[in-house]
Amino acid sequence: MAVLGYLRDEPYIKDKHSQFARDAGKCYGENRHIRSGFAFNSFFDVSHAPMRRKNAERVAPRRSLPNTRLMVSALIELDKGAFSNVTYCLAVFRIRLNRLTILRKFHFDVTTSKDTSQHRLQQHPRCHLQYCGEMVPRMATMGCRQAQLDPMYPWLSEPRIFFSPMSLALLIDMALHEFPDPRSAQFRKNPEWRGLVRKQEALVLRRFYKKCAEVIDDTKGNNRTLADEFYIG
Repeated sequence: MAVLGYLRDEPYIKDKHSQFARDAGKCYGENRHIRSGFAFNSFFDVSHAPMRRKNAERVAPRRSLPNTRLMVSALIELDKGAFSNVTYCLAVFRIRLNRLTILRKFHFDVTTSKDTSQHRLQQHPRCHLQYCGEMVPRMATMGCRQAQLDPMYPWLSEPRIFFSPMSLALLIDMALHEFPDPRSAQFRKNPEWRGLVRKQEALVLRRFYKKCAEVIDDTKGNNRTLADEFYIG
């Protein structure tokens, strides 16, 4: 909630990404006192240089106009005070006049050994990255059609790629780092934002990397691998 509380009033976000600021404010207001988890969905519209070059084959858009939409979403579910499901999504769209084209969709999960929602036939990493996945409700409200997602075979869950845990601040920072412009680069240098990112890194990554180092540095002859430590199911 601290991340959304900060972004709802951050000057760059309010000016350049007003819809994101409104979504952050709405989610913060509705969930800041709730301890049962929350769901958040919003987007950034940016101007991405490779997309400009690709679009130039058809039409030469004004350089300042956004041509790429980055949708970020989070779903945090709790069961008796413990995390039961944590998932973050990043989707990339090309903006074309009055419609969007889905180009990329990833999600980052942290699951528990109690997760029985999909009756999996094989083990999977507790924290992992997956390509595509199902349609996020916000995508439908933005005008995306299931037919756009079908060529990515969203029914196929494998491979679940072993990956470090994600958080909302880390996802937003990564998205703006990968699709930068001068103003977003300045935003990412802001000490307050960097402080939030560092807190999130300490919260979700410290124990993860400490455990990775313990497994890799083990000299007691256990012959354990990271897969032995992190695969569950």
